[in-house]
Amino acid sequence: MKRKLALVLTCIATLTLGACGSSASGSPSSQKDSASSVSVKSSSASNIDAAGASTSSSATAKTTDSGDPLMIYSPQADADRVGWLTENAEKALGFDVEFLCAGGNDLADRLVAEKANPQADVVMGLLQTAMYQLKDQDILEPYTPSWADDVSDTYKDKDGYFYEFWQTPIIICYNPDYISDPPTSWQDLIKDEYKGKYSVGTPQGQTIRSYIIGMLWPYYDSSTGEISQDGWDFLSTLYANSYQMPAESDAWQLFKDGTVPIMMTWYDGAKTKSAEYGCNVEYVKPANGTPVVSEGIGIVNGTDQADKAKAYEDWWGSAETQAAYAKQFGVVPVSKKALDLCGDEVKKDGEMFKPQDIDWEVAAEKSNDWFEKIQLCAQPRVCSLTGGNPV
Repeated sequence: MKRKLALVLTCIATLTLGACGSSASGSPSSQKDSASSVSVKSSSASNIDAAGASTSSSATAKTTDSGDPLMIYSPQADADRVGWLTENAEKALGFDVEFLCAGGNDLADRLVAEKANPQADVVMGLLQTAMYQLKDQDILEPYTPSWADDVSDTYKDKDGYFYEFWQTPIIICYNPDYISDPPTSWQDLIKDEYKGKYSVGTPQGQTIRSYIIGMLWPYYDSSTGEISQDGWDFLSTLYANSYQMPAESDAWQLFKDGTVPIMMTWYDGAKTKSAEYGCNVEYVKPANGTPVVSEGIGIVNGTDQADKAKAYEDWWGSAETQAAYAKQFGVVPVSKKALDLCGDEVKKDGEMFKPQDIDWEVAAEKSNDWFEKIQLCAQPRVCSLTGGNPV
């Protein structure tokens, strides 16, 4: 049996896009670089029985093992969410669960680094672009969970290496107290009237990567596999016209007081943070669609706890568990059965935004090159992006 790493740090209390890709302030900034492990028994966690879901289905058949806890790498770093997941999984499955929490890109890098000696058993919560990249690097092993037929082909890898479970719109929101004529599309952001009223981070967090992919996708030429010069010109102008967020800024306070009244972020985060800060918020609904990302779950290739990992994946994606989690945290499941069990507000959120037509598998293949170019141009200064090298 492999030995798990000695992980004694507490979990980062970082709100991430569902939750991954955002800072603790809810702004679309990069993730912290550190990672930490947690095994939580949260007194505030609402268990599935209380939420009205059954724990007696085949998806929650108990598995007993006296070995190591099931180690899950995930950006679900918010303490309440980790507490809910840990408490309910252990109750349903009968074995210990631990989470190692960090930003999505940090976790992906860690999984690659540990490929020869895997320390994780399950990876959960990375966006589909990252999951495709892990698949290509032989980090995942295929498994067909009990709920596979509950999700459409849009939300599953065609070879069965991972399955997705939530839909998360990556949106433009604005404070109507300061913006009376809002943008109607991502492309509108570079208009003079919005100069200095939004901020763009460098592509380290998953949220930022997702909206940049959405912005660039209309300029993607499938015949060449490249972004057109118009696309790079747009992105250069977007960065040049953006507000340069000082370090340690409270993005939602700046949104509330009108300093930065336009924000690019994830929908659930905008709902939560605008309520917390007591500020008005409205949403842009572009005619060509909004990037809708989905988080995936997969089993790490080489795990010595495959039975536990499969049991956990079956439990997590079941309609009952997904509906209970949605009720607790307001996310929108991709499972048709789970959505049927959800309340009207969750269903309404699932229909609010038109999904942008993006081939996420292609984006996963191409985007690292795009982000490398953007990183060189966006830090430490803004520069022009060309079809070749940055200048």
